[in-house]
Amino acid sequence: MKYARMKMNKHSVVSLRRSPVLLFFCMALIAAALPESTQAQEWRIEPIVKFGGEFDDNARLNSRTDLEIELAGFLVDLSANIKYSSARTSFFIEPQVLIRNYPDEPDFDSDDYFLRSQFSHKGQLSTVGFRVSFDQQTIRTAERAISDIDVDDPVEITDDDTGRILLSGERSKWQLSPYWDYQLSNVSSICVGLDYFNVDYEDVFAGLLADYTDARVSLNYRRNFSSVLAGLLTVTGRKYDSAAALGDTSGYGLQVGFERALSEKMHLTAMVGMEDTDQEGVETDPEVVGNVTLIRNMETIRMFVQYRRSVVASGAGRLDVRDALNFNFRRRLNEKISAGLGVRAYQTRGVGGAATIDDRNYIQLQSTFRWYLATSYVIEASYRYTIIDRSEAIGQRANSNQINLWFTYQPKTIPKL
Repeated sequence: MKYARMKMNKHSVVSLRRSPVLLFFCMALIAAALPESTQAQEWRIEPIVKFGGEFDDNARLNSRTDLEIELAGFLVDLSANIKYSSARTSFFIEPQVLIRNYPDEPDFDSDDYFLRSQFSHKGQLSTVGFRVSFDQQTIRTAERAISDIDVDDPVEITDDDTGRILLSGERSKWQLSPYWDYQLSNVSSICVGLDYFNVDYEDVFAGLLADYTDARVSLNYRRNFSSVLAGLLTVTGRKYDSAAALGDTSGYGLQVGFERALSEKMHLTAMVGMEDTDQEGVETDPEVVGNVTLIRNMETIRMFVQYRRSVVASGAGRLDVRDALNFNFRRRLNEKISAGLGVRAYQTRGVGGAATIDDRNYIQLQSTFRWYLATSYVIEASYRYTIIDRSEAIGQRANSNQINLWFTYQPKTIPKL
């Protein structure tokens, strides 16, 4: 399989990266300029404003207690949720700015920018669409996996962090994921998709984190055997290109599995297969990959649990094998109060079993408590406990405790669990 190497124009990437505020306000201006009748019928526009405080007793996860840095500061999170929907077309875009200010440690102050967008259009037999995302974050946050209790879609869980958060600098990441879904018959369909990542690092010492691109194409076949059971087949190909690698890395994979509705509120998906990775001058054996995902949504309980084994890209300059567990659980205690628990745990090693300085075990536990003062006003308190263990690689182990308190104004959002 061959596919052309795609390279985003470097000048345009840098220009957009340095003007995210302009992009944010452009989206707000477009929303405000829409005709009132159009907004009422098909558009939904909502600003979301969050003010919060944060405390972290080991912000850089340093293994030496005498070098631990405590951060205490204030956060402002501004976003705009813009949606369009009709009988066949749906569109969503959300620009976001997260401002961090630490009075006692101003070197850790940062302005992080995010953009999320989705589009889909349904035809008679086919659906076309795409996902687009942009992140610009400090290394301390971008290279550290975060458990997000509100995430219940496997596509939204990224596996591209390196854990190298002792550095200073910024990471900018573009992701573009177009797809085409075609209905072959009443019981079968195919979907062709592409996941393209372009990642750039700024103000980071050379050789510690490297710019890279990762392009992954997939062909998915689905066949429904009954109203509750479907068979799945996925074929993938990828090209990984890192500024730190001696040559390009390519990979090919195959997975088979099924999706089953265990009940009206619970769904199970399981996949297993192999992925073969080929790097110039390096020979490796194929890796076993797969995932098991269980989703349960009830009136007062929402649960998502997934085990995933995959070959992942990162700024370390190579592909790694990652075994990851993601668990989110939220329960509504009454009409105004809900509580949640999240777990993000993984183990990373080099492809082919090669030992590297980035081999690590990572665990993050999160608990949250939400209180809806009214439909539009929410108070949320959260606690995160994080462990990163590199003892087998370089003999280092660190942990941190992080506490956040948020006050949120969301005028149109239906309260979540």
